[in-house]
Amino acid sequence: MRFGPTGISVTPAERYESAAGNRWPMSIMPAPGELLSSWLHRLAYANGIPPHYFAALLGAPGENWSAQLDRALPDRILQLLEEHTHIPLEDIAALTIAPDPLARLRLPLRASPQQSCAPKTLATWLQFCPACLAEDETPYFRRNWSLATRVSCFRHGCRLRDRCPSCGQGLAPFSQKRLVPHQICALCGTALCKRTRPATNRVRRLERLIDDLLRLHAVGYRMSDGRSLPDLLGSACFQFGRRPMSIARLPHRDRYHLFRQLTEGRSTPFGTRRNPAIAYWRRAAQAAPAWRGLVTSFSDAVLPRPKAGPCPTTAGPYLADLIQAAARLHQKRQAF
Repeated sequence: MRFGPTGISVTPAERYESAAGNRWPMSIMPAPGELLSSWLHRLAYANGIPPHYFAALLGAPGENWSAQLDRALPDRILQLLEEHTHIPLEDIAALTIAPDPLARLRLPLRASPQQSCAPKTLATWLQFCPACLAEDETPYFRRNWSLATRVSCFRHGCRLRDRCPSCGQGLAPFSQKRLVPHQICALCGTALCKRTRPATNRVRRLERLIDDLLRLHAVGYRMSDGRSLPDLLGSACFQFGRRPMSIARLPHRDRYHLFRQLTEGRSTPFGTRRNPAIAYWRRAAQAAPAWRGLVTSFSDAVLPRPKAGPCPTTAGPYLADLIQAAARLHQKRQAF
């Protein structure tokens, strides 16, 4: 619209579709280690659509639609996301946990958010670190938070949480009908960033050992008898409440208590059924106090030892810093 000597002149502007094609107004890059459902919630929020209604746009069925896509992403939805965000298919598919060699140890997904959230004696589908959510420039949920063998944050050393600190319900960002970020509880509207207490050093060592063993399994290492390590760990039953349950069925509170019992040598609530998994859990707990981690052990065995003398003024790079730098470089390349 322009004002001229003869009056108002109106010139039609170029339509958005002609200027931007079929790309959505906002396209956000996935964060390193982000879960697909987390990225979808952030993508919906950035484009002004509450997650509950974003499901209809994608044609994703079910009340917990985004959590289902974490485990099975149909090709039609994958193609639709690539078409409207211009993010490569392989990058989007890499956010899922399917195919999943650690499926036996994933926290279970139930039929509806109400079933997943209500019973405090059962595990919810996802846990989180409040410190990470508070520290993130843009809060997001990590794939490794869906593992039942994780009970603390490797970065902050604090315990994870699997329920809202205010209402005590599990996470249900996929059912959010308001335009609010997903670090806000969809059921009561409270922020999820309330800090938790630190985990004990013994529990953290046992977690590190199990995490390293699972990493070896993921790259192809197998036990001497050919058994799958996740299946072995997941087959052990623990007696919490009326009936024994596997670790993936236990809420965070019981899993953390189990890790403390194992590392402190106290009586462990194993079920009455005896199997090799029970002995393996106990052996892992016995080995954990001396475990220094794969990266540290490899460095000590392979890298040259520093010579005696004054300490250097600059420290060498940490592996985590190198990985984060590589992820940032990859994101910048995709932006061009």
